[in-house]
Amino acid sequence: MFAAATSFFARTAISQSYNIGGSSSNSGSRSSTPGPAQSPGPSNSTFSGSFTPTVPIGLWKVQSASHKVTNKRVSVWSFDKRSQEMERLGPMAKDRTLEVLKAEASALGRLRHPSILEMVEPLEETRNELIFATEPILASLELAIPSSGRFASLVELDEVEIQKGILQICKGLSFLHSSAQLIHSNICPESIIVNSSGDWKISGLGLTIPLLQPNGTATRWEFPTFDGRVPAYIQRSFDYMAPEYALDEQLVTASDMYSLGCVMYAVHCKGSPPFKTHDSLGGLRECAGRPVPGMDRLDPDLQSLLRALITRHHAGRPTPTLLPSQPFFSSLPISTLSFLDRSTFTAKTREEKISFMKGLAGVLDKFSDGLKTRKILPSLLEEMKDTHLLPYILPNVFAISSALSATQFASLVLPSLKPLFVLKEPPANMLTLLDNLTMLQSKTERGVFRTEVLPLVYNALESEHGMVQERALKTIPDLCDTIDYAEVRDVTYQRVANVFSSTRILTVKVATLATFLSMVKVLDQSTLTQKLVPMLANIRTKQPAVMMATLSVHEAMGAKVDREAVATLVLPQLWAMSMGPLLNVTQFQRFMAVIRQLADRVEKEHNQFLRDSQRIEDMSATAMIGSSSTQAITGSVDFENLVGRGAASSSNTQAPSLEDDPWGSIFNDTNAKPTKLPNPIASPVMASSPPLQAQSLPSSPKPSSHYQPSRLNPSTQSTSFTNSPVQRSNTGFSSVPTLQPTNLATTFQPAIQQQKPNYNISLPTSPPSNGFPPVLGSTSINSLPLMPPMMGNMLTPSKPSQPSWGSSSSKPSKDDWGDFDPLL
Repeated sequence: MFAAATSFFARTAISQSYNIGGSSSNSGSRSSTPGPAQSPGPSNSTFSGSFTPTVPIGLWKVQSASHKVTNKRVSVWSFDKRSQEMERLGPMAKDRTLEVLKAEASALGRLRHPSILEMVEPLEETRNELIFATEPILASLELAIPSSGRFASLVELDEVEIQKGILQICKGLSFLHSSAQLIHSNICPESIIVNSSGDWKISGLGLTIPLLQPNGTATRWEFPTFDGRVPAYIQRSFDYMAPEYALDEQLVTASDMYSLGCVMYAVHCKGSPPFKTHDSLGGLRECAGRPVPGMDRLDPDLQSLLRALITRHHAGRPTPTLLPSQPFFSSLPISTLSFLDRSTFTAKTREEKISFMKGLAGVLDKFSDGLKTRKILPSLLEEMKDTHLLPYILPNVFAISSALSATQFASLVLPSLKPLFVLKEPPANMLTLLDNLTMLQSKTERGVFRTEVLPLVYNALESEHGMVQERALKTIPDLCDTIDYAEVRDVTYQRVANVFSSTRILTVKVATLATFLSMVKVLDQSTLTQKLVPMLANIRTKQPAVMMATLSVHEAMGAKVDREAVATLVLPQLWAMSMGPLLNVTQFQRFMAVIRQLADRVEKEHNQFLRDSQRIEDMSATAMIGSSSTQAITGSVDFENLVGRGAASSSNTQAPSLEDDPWGSIFNDTNAKPTKLPNPIASPVMASSPPLQAQSLPSSPKPSSHYQPSRLNPSTQSTSFTNSPVQRSNTGFSSVPTLQPTNLATTFQPAIQQQKPNYNISLPTSPPSNGFPPVLGSTSINSLPLMPPMMGNMLTPSKPSQPSWGSSSSKPSKDDWGDFDPLL
């Protein structure tokens, strides 16, 4: 309970309002000076979504944090009073340490300047810790120096970055010296902070020296000492201390410029100061006035500047306001950054801004990606409020955005571009956006592009400027391959069609036809035939450019739509357009070539269609004849027998086809042996037989038991026949099918056997009332079996028929037929 109560009272407003280092509380920490590998927190950088680790700056542990309500990012600085380092200190050293740390935090809250670290939450002190919050930071300069810093990967320190940072520190020192009347007295890499935007900020203000006391008198000089029993962070570093302060007992603002010169040397020399004093006054006295070593490997302009700053006497040192005019800072990138500074750029005239934006594109490659993203891009986005500057700002914005990730682009650039997508004036704005549409599509997600960026194209199509419409139309073919088909069919196509129908500009009309040509491969046949073809039919202009562009669209559609649409919709339009009075010979020949090509396609495909249709009809008729014949014999089809017969037939050898046995099953007799038919030409009987005469076929309610159809052997007999239509009456048949052999002379060989016929047929003598033989078992005359024509007289009995089919119960005998043989 005591521990819980202690933890409750130890909580601060910062720990309650912020999520610190990924947790909701930061109280109770007992760790010593943290290392770089401690728990990571949310990113401080606005431009990167990565996590920044806990950063040790002196005795402070700096962690990333975000506000629980507003999600504002900050860096929380905390000092644990119970750390091991504090345990080793005596009472006076502890008090001195807490005094300097509190003075540092208090000075940050009191001094407000863009080059001084900004405090967000004031210092809070509990029983166990000191805590305050500042703007998001990345690291101290000491930790970011290349080849020496532990956090160098978080900060890009190229030459332009260094020059920019030094100039920012100069501005901060100028504020301290002139406005605050303070001497920092401890400028070193550890007291310079690099924030999340890459700016250099002054910190470590716990050892500042006021030039004047509250009563107006000059501040007394204090002898500098270095106590090894006290943490080095709360003491001035002799390696960066000006000689006049330590040796001449002078309090002057130029001492900070000496320290700044040592910082510049250390940044260019992997963190090593110009002199090693070993934190002693004697070492400082020994090094004072000596030439700075290792200057020969530095840039000549930098050498000249360092010699002016790192001197024994302060009189010749440049002031913070004069330092930017040195040749070292006269490079074009530094001049560009200075001109683009937000504090002064807003005061420039529009003509100066336009000239600057035009020349900026040629200088961007001299900046690092981080510097362009952190420093240049925010200034450009802020200036986009002036629509007259947009045509000159947007090319630079897109050049910088090309190096951004999709996430960075969506969070940084896209919100500023959205209001521009609906602006139609000036037209150069639309043209620039359309020229970079591919980059916009690559930097945004599919859904975001459709809802946020695609309206730019639609608004451009509605522009009053033909150049803007043409540029928008040129972007659509690439969009059709990436956006959803429903969007292309329902929205994009309709927008292009509206432009096609309303424009009176010839180039725009041709551009819309070129767009239609690219959309043919995407749109479905229904849209092409129902929407696009009728719209093209309404073209009234006879300009050759429009005619030839329309021809290309029809040619592409002709290869995609069906033959009927080509024959009835496309070809008529092409014939009509080919008669245009303004076409030359070459253009007319081009029309004729396309017309012939499409006509050949229609002819070929329709011929094939008719052949397929005829084949299907023949197969259907053949199948119907076979099924009808079977039903005529067996009556109704029994499902069980049908299934069983099908299963049995699947296991047996394949049955002869109807083509091999055109007579079907009317002569089916398993006991009969196949008999060769005589040659109708060679046989005198068959040659003299008259053709089949029309006659009424009698029927009976019950077929005769002597009716045993015999199936001809397909291996010995094969022929083809054509049916003549049969008219059916109520009393019978007015005619019977006339079966004409196609080539009986070669099909039927003369093989006349004088034995008795291989089947017995008993016919009734009187037809039934319905006039239809029930033995057929079918209601269609097409189900009648096919028989050769010579069988007409053969089936006529030699004796007259009986008076009635059912008048006698006795069955017809063999004598009733005499010597009748149907094959003779």
